Amino acid sequence: MSILKVTDLHAGYGDVKILRGVEIEVCVDEIVTVIGPNGAGKSTLLKAIFGLISISGGRIHFDGEEITGLGPNLLVRRGISFVPQSDHVFPRLTVHENLQMGAFVSRGPMDEALARVYELFPPLQERRKTLTGLLSGGQRQMVAIGRALMLSPKLLLLDEPTAGLSPLYAKLVLDKVQEINAGGVAILMIEQNARAALAISDRGYVLTMGKNRVDGEARRLLADREVAELFLGG
Repeated sequence: MSILKVTDLHAGYGDVKILRGVEIEVCVDEIVTVIGPNGAGKSTLLKAIFGLISISGGRIHFDGEEITGLGPNLLVRRGISFVPQSDHVFPRLTVHENLQMGAFVSRGPMDEALARVYELFPPLQERRKTLTGLLSGGQRQMVAIGRALMLSPKLLLLDEPTAGLSPLYAKLVLDKVQEINAGGVAILMIEQNARAALAISDRGYVLTMGKNRVDGEARRLLADREVAELFLGG
């Protein structure tokens, strides 16, 4: 069953049109990865879904309802969380305070949500009183993802979650993406390490110049010679 369906999406920045009819679908139990060259519109796609840029055409449906044009403040209440590639933590707040900020629209107690995040990322529990700006890049990414999980989303949007991380932390983050998905959260991910991302995904999409080029089961894309040569480093 589909939890997210993007149909004929057109979006961009002012007069600059980036997305030109993109089609994406994510089912409730899936990890879906979008790959493609720089400038293909991958990050723009996530921003459009999350209401951060204007949409000039097409429709977005989430959990059976149309959400086209809704802002982030409404989308997080409906069950969508977004972890951008940069500027995704408050460096002058502690780890614990950053996580609390993730539940800013919640009216109930957040103890259970905090416990789940600390269980998922044990190093954060150990450093809960540390200023986030003093953490390593991998630990800051844990904080960013943990904060996005504080409202128990149905869909998590991840923009380059391993960008700039050491191989050890990159693997750890992708392992945690699988664990989050196994806990009932659908994932739509953009990832620079396309091969590693597709290896843990159910399906994938290739975007070029703001349009769909290829899509299908992740294992089929990994085995596709043309996709490998053009987008997976051979």
